[in-house]
Amino acid sequence: MESVTPFIVMAYDIFISYRRDGGKELARPLKSELELRGYRVFLDFDELKDGVFDRRIMEAIDAAPIFMVILSPHALDRCANADDWVRREIEYALEHDRHFIPIDPDRSFTGFPPDIPDTLKAGLGQHQFSQVMFEQLFKVSVDKMVRERIEPLLQRAGRTAMQEQGGALFHVETDLPCRILKFGKELCTVRPGSDTVIRLRKGRHKLEAVCLDCPDDRLQWVQTVEDNEMEDLLTVELRPVRERRLAAEADVLAERGQTAYDAGDYAEAVKLWCEAAEAGNRIAQNSLGDCYYYGKGVEQDYAEAVKWYRKAAEQGNAVAQNNLGWCYQNGKGVEQDYAEAVKWYRKAAEQGYASAQNNLGTCYHWGKGVEQDDAEAVKWFRKAVEQGDAVAQKNLGGCYYDGEGVEQDYAEAVKWYRKAAEQGYAVAQFEMGWCYKHGYGVPKDLAEAKRWYRKAADAGIQEAKKHLAELGR
Repeated sequence: MESVTPFIVMAYDIFISYRRDGGKELARPLKSELELRGYRVFLDFDELKDGVFDRRIMEAIDAAPIFMVILSPHALDRCANADDWVRREIEYALEHDRHFIPIDPDRSFTGFPPDIPDTLKAGLGQHQFSQVMFEQLFKVSVDKMVRERIEPLLQRAGRTAMQEQGGALFHVETDLPCRILKFGKELCTVRPGSDTVIRLRKGRHKLEAVCLDCPDDRLQWVQTVEDNEMEDLLTVELRPVRERRLAAEADVLAERGQTAYDAGDYAEAVKLWCEAAEAGNRIAQNSLGDCYYYGKGVEQDYAEAVKWYRKAAEQGNAVAQNNLGWCYQNGKGVEQDYAEAVKWYRKAAEQGYASAQNNLGTCYHWGKGVEQDDAEAVKWFRKAVEQGDAVAQKNLGGCYYDGEGVEQDYAEAVKWYRKAAEQGYAVAQFEMGWCYKHGYGVPKDLAEAKRWYRKAADAGIQEAKKHLAELGR
């Protein structure tokens, strides 16, 4: 008795029928594309190995609810012959109520040959043709066919990926157009607002989303799939990836701009900072504001300086907040507005920025933009002097000298004047000369007074020059 190799029938989603002459080159990539999406596809070119041809073909058609036939040019010409295999496949599928999807490749189907059986014409003709663009838009047209034909047919047939092969069906949503890859092989293309469906078998899958606009924006993850009777949602968020990349690139530009500025190449610094600032880098925005404020590498333009200070300040940059406050206080690029100045000084001061703490203290001291309050002024001066701010040290010394917000104490005044003076702050050096000249908080010492006046005069303090003249240089 002749032995027969048993044929184990697998469960398929799709059976592809095609004419080898002219159809093989279409059937193979279509099979691969559908399998990348998780479908089980039967193609006799791949599946038949031992010559048990007709039984395997019929059992495979039985095992697949969808019968797909590729209508390549002349694919149906030989169907006039009763023993033609393409005809026999179509007739068997019609007899067994398979769900038909006739494929019109690249809109090349020109109509049914006149001499094929009417049953084939009627059977195929009653079904909507799916246009698959093999020469262009291949993946897009397959996506459309999956969405509009394959999934609805499988659902009506009562077949799901879970029932046939285990796993789950995923609807993919994305915020940027991208390609979805599984283990490096492309599954589909997804666009915002589209309903793209992929099948993943039970197990762990290494997936990757690669942005169509910029392949550098990509996201990798491992997706664990369990048997799931319900459809699931797969959300791909590439925008944060893009934002991180752009931010990193802007950081590099900002650093290069600083290097150029430090080297005295202000024009190059402005060019680099402009690019980084436009990308949203707040350090570059503040630096660009400085260039416009001081006319470094560009024409001096206070309004443009304010524009860039504001962009950085609104992102929380304390230096820019202080600079914007200064512009409001002094009416540079904006109308003078002390209340607005206080608003921005406070934002920066509360972040611990010493210059802003000193400026806020000054506003309280003079009652500019806020109600005059020496105690509050002293509070903010102290916060700044704790960070070694020379201007605040001089201002706190002035509060002790005049007894404003604290008890008058010349010795304490000299202590803070000295700290600021030793940092090279000329106004404090002048105050040290004054204290030594008159003996406030220190023993009267004209030589020491002249020494401090000379430092202040060398720094451009005109009043110090007058006192030096009085004391005799």
